[in-house]
Amino acid sequence: MFTIVRNEVLELAAAVPARQANAVRVGQPVHFVADARRFDGRVARVSPTIDPTSRSITVYVNVPNTDGQLKGGTFATGRVVSRTLEGVLTVPTAAIRQSQDGGHPFAYKIDQRVVNIAPLEVGVVDERLGRAEVVSGLSLGDRVVVGNVGTLGRGMQAIILGEERSRGADPDGSQRPRRGGSTR
Repeated sequence: MFTIVRNEVLELAAAVPARQANAVRVGQPVHFVADARRFDGRVARVSPTIDPTSRSITVYVNVPNTDGQLKGGTFATGRVVSRTLEGVLTVPTAAIRQSQDGGHPFAYKIDQRVVNIAPLEVGVVDERLGRAEVVSGLSLGDRVVVGNVGTLGRGMQAIILGEERSRGADPDGSQRPRRGGSTR
């Protein structure tokens, strides 16, 4: 006995949490990693039922494999891309805080070495990249404080240390919103 496998297009069966099931559609792109290599595919079909044990749905993804790099039975992790945004203003998610009076989002913005509070309207959040779209409240070039830096308040003086630039950080350790794409 023997088994014949059509290897030029493989099918990936992936579990997607039930809470995200309604966002998955046939034809959506899928990015995943298997055997330390990145692969892309498209959703071919979506199971109509939720697995009661795992609380997930099964999504079947067609993966082109003309060069035979991917082998059947390989473990993979990845994500379904629900939408891609281009040219949006984004900040690190660590720059966004929630007010205590109702949880409205804001960021600490540095205006000429003075800390101000900038109320934000946040759009799409890409948790994997740690970036959030800012619909309103900041402008391209504004400096924002990122991470836990202790107690801050409006009107406090910001002391700028060093001249190093790392991963888009300004010399004071703040980061400026940037234009770019985000997928979710």
